[in-house]
Amino acid sequence: MTSTTVAWRANAVPSDPREHARGIAEAVDQAWHSRYGGSRVEVPMSVVAVLAILAREAPDPDHLARVGEMAERLDHEGFWLLMQRLWCEFAALRPDLNPRTMHLWKWTEDEPDETTKRAVHAVGQAALRRGVLGRFGPDGWGDYDLLGTLLQQMKSHGGRKGIGQFLTPVDVTELIGQMAGPEEGQRVLEPCAGTGTMFLGAARAMREKGFDPATCEWWANDLDPLAAALCAVNMHLWGLGWRVVVGCGDGLLEAWMHEALRTRQIAIDEMRRAWQLAQQIRAVRDLLELPTPESALDRHMRKAVPKSAPRQPSPPPSPPASSTFDAEAAYRQGRLF
Repeated sequence: MTSTTVAWRANAVPSDPREHARGIAEAVDQAWHSRYGGSRVEVPMSVVAVLAILAREAPDPDHLARVGEMAERLDHEGFWLLMQRLWCEFAALRPDLNPRTMHLWKWTEDEPDETTKRAVHAVGQAALRRGVLGRFGPDGWGDYDLLGTLLQQMKSHGGRKGIGQFLTPVDVTELIGQMAGPEEGQRVLEPCAGTGTMFLGAARAMREKGFDPATCEWWANDLDPLAAALCAVNMHLWGLGWRVVVGCGDGLLEAWMHEALRTRQIAIDEMRRAWQLAQQIRAVRDLLELPTPESALDRHMRKAVPKSAPRQPSPPPSPPASSTFDAEAAYRQGRLF
């Protein structure tokens, strides 16, 4: 993969993604703990994860640069609202991953306390200054495990030892995946996936052979809900396609596979109903020529945009891409699609 570097904050983007990821991880770790962020490390992980998603999904580098500049100008109140909006958009884009990614965005559903908001803001500013948005498009963070690096940084050695959790180094796990080298259309199963780095190595090996990883079925599981959530985000960041199932349970038992498929389908159906309702509300507003009310985030963003910069119209949201997936039928047939 060849990554595209965004001109904004380009000086903060090392050519080596490994060095870049470590720099972001160290800055975020320091920002979170210096602001008394507490032990809920899923919150800073959530901030970095959704910013990496933003870098992947932005329509072009110029748009991403404008969003990055605006995000740096937001105060702590506006920034947490931005995090809430970005996660809502990702939930609509990938409803199939919601059962796992919920562990990352659940904190945005209820307004956090002032200390948490300020810690989240500090984390976001640290990640932005270190160029988390500097790697644009599918190839930006598609070739390295940024989130796995951050997880290893933020989970102290003492904390891992206390729960018996020792994370395999990212480079070692990726090498194992490269050695696997699946063919197109195969099913790849990892019941103790961590953040999924083995899949990254396997996908890289496939691309080197001219194969498309999106043709495979990727089945991942981890007992740690945070690791499983980060793995789900990585599946998207690494471009592994829609044939993805991520579970959270005992990898020695098959129950996690059944439960992962069941909750996956429920999430897709819920998002489909929400999408249909949103379309109906929009149709009524258009019919009655009612203006769309300005949200709290829109007000903060309007204040953050320089007077000379024209406001960019927001594109209409896309419907869930995998809303036709039938988990039960697929499981009976032994294939996802």
